[in-house]
Amino acid sequence: MKFFKFLFLLVLFVQANAKAQDIDTVNYLDYNTEFFDESEEEYEISDEEKIFQDESDESREIVLYIEDLLNYAIYLNENDSLTYRYAKYKDNEEFIEYEGQLPSLEDIEKRFELVDCKEENSFFYCKEYIYNQNKAWDFIYERLYDSSGELILFIRHYNTYNSVCAEVAFERSEYYWDKEGNLIRKTYEIYDSNNNSLNIEDCWMEREFYDKYMDLSSFNSVYPFPFLSGSKE
Repeated sequence: MKFFKFLFLLVLFVQANAKAQDIDTVNYLDYNTEFFDESEEEYEISDEEKIFQDESDESREIVLYIEDLLNYAIYLNENDSLTYRYAKYKDNEEFIEYEGQLPSLEDIEKRFELVDCKEENSFFYCKEYIYNQNKAWDFIYERLYDSSGELILFIRHYNTYNSVCAEVAFERSEYYWDKEGNLIRKTYEIYDSNNNSLNIEDCWMEREFYDKYMDLSSFNSVYPFPFLSGSKE
C-alpha cells in the first residue's frame, strides 16, 4: 500500500514539474518575439531629412542663380551694407533695431539680420535666430525672396544637446524653388561639433514648429519690420 501511495505522489510531482516548465518556456518565447518585432521597425524620415534634386539643366541654372544671390546677401550682411538688425525680447512686442552688438542677451527670444536689396536683381534676405533659456541659439532660419516677393530659398539650421549620437548634433536642410513655386532641390545633412557626419537613425532630434512663409507679404504680416527703400547710409 505504501508503494502505490509513493508511486501516485511521484506521478503528480512529475506532471506538476513538466507543467511549470511549459509555462516558463512560453513566456520566454513571447517576450523575445515582442522585442524582436520592435527592433525591426523601419525609421520614417521627416520632411527636413528628405533629399531631392531636379536634374534638368534649367533647374540647375536656377539653383546656381539662387546660390549667387545668397552669397551676395551674405556678403552685404557681413559688410553691414543694406543691412538692418532687430531683436525681440520677452514680454515686449516691439522689435528693437540695433547696430553692431546686441543691446543685451537678457530675456532675448529672437534676433534678425535683414538685407533689403533694391538693385537690378532685387531680393530680400532674412536670417532669424531663435534663442533658448541658456541664451544660445537653437534654430536659425534663412529666407531669400526674389524681386517678385516669392520665396526661392529656405535654410533650416537646428542643434540639440544629448541627442544620443553626439554631445551636440547639428542639422541643416535647404529648400530651393523656381519662380512657379516648384521645389527643384532639397538637401539634408547632420553632423557633430567637429563636422563629422552622423546617422540620423542613431540620433534623437526634437522637431519644432516653423513656417517657411512662401511670399514676402506673409512674412511681413508676421514680422512687420519698417523696411526702408534705397541704400542704408
